[in-house]
Amino acid sequence: MAKPKNNLVNPETKTPDVTPGIVALKSMLATEVVKKQIKSILKERAGHFMMSLVQLAEGSDKLQICEPQSVLNAAIASAVLNLAIEKNLGFAYLVPYENTSEKKYYAQFQLSYKGYIQLALRSGQYKYINSIEIKKGELKKHNYLTGEIELEFIEDFDTRANAETIGYASYIEFQNGFRNTLYMSKEQVKKHALQYSKAYKYDVNYNKKNSNWSKNFDSMALKTVLKLNLSKYGALSVDIQKALSIDGGKIETINEDGDIKPDFIDNKDIIEVEEVVEVTNETKAELLKQADLIGFDLVKKAKSMGISFDTLTKKDVNILQNILDIETNNRM
Repeated sequence: MAKPKNNLVNPETKTPDVTPGIVALKSMLATEVVKKQIKSILKERAGHFMMSLVQLAEGSDKLQICEPQSVLNAAIASAVLNLAIEKNLGFAYLVPYENTSEKKYYAQFQLSYKGYIQLALRSGQYKYINSIEIKKGELKKHNYLTGEIELEFIEDFDTRANAETIGYASYIEFQNGFRNTLYMSKEQVKKHALQYSKAYKYDVNYNKKNSNWSKNFDSMALKTVLKLNLSKYGALSVDIQKALSIDGGKIETINEDGDIKPDFIDNKDIIEVEEVVEVTNETKAELLKQADLIGFDLVKKAKSMGISFDTLTKKDVNILQNILDIETNNRM
């Protein structure tokens, strides 16, 4: 049978010829070449990882019918991000799907909104980060220019839990004071899902409930508003950039240095890391001029945030300009 391309395994060393099932997965994990490659990537976490993966697969009939290599690759992708795949934690999931043209099942790597929050908090740059459902009657005002919303929450927990959801909002605030709110109505989120998820569109057209969007609409919606907010306005650590680029994909290859290459069966969400465009020296000079006028060491501040003036991008300029605006207001 054809072997999936996978740089975890030395090209000169053949992996076992296995069919789907828990026995097949255990057989693959027991081979010295696979154990060696997993250890080279995960180091001291390799043993716990393999034990957790077997336990996860044993508890899921659907994962057991997936190609073992896809299950292993998706799990390693989660481990590279240092996110546990235990269901009770809810950080990341291995989602089975059927490739109808091949008549085979594969595991897809999916990050939850809780996983994105974990990755963002690790950077140390966020003071607050969250996403919530907005209930009917809570939204009082929405500023389309600034993105800010005015809310009046239903105070009783049970009443709020049972109230109709009309939209979803995410909020991020940096340690330096920069903040942004992103709100989408339920209809806007549904249109987004229909545009970027073929599986969900199929469900809607044929009255099915097989896709993750159909089964967990609220969780997917919370993740969507948070991903959009992070990708457009967030400080993107290496881990967040990696998560944005592989989330929702079938993991094809993982190199020993942790580089991951996904293949997207569904439409790729256009919320990936924005193209890096460096700014001119004139723009840099203008920022430094503004900083000098208020006696603020902008270069030092940028360095503390992992931003280099030598390779300043348009996104970096927006972040630094917001910092300058806050500092200017504080000093007036």
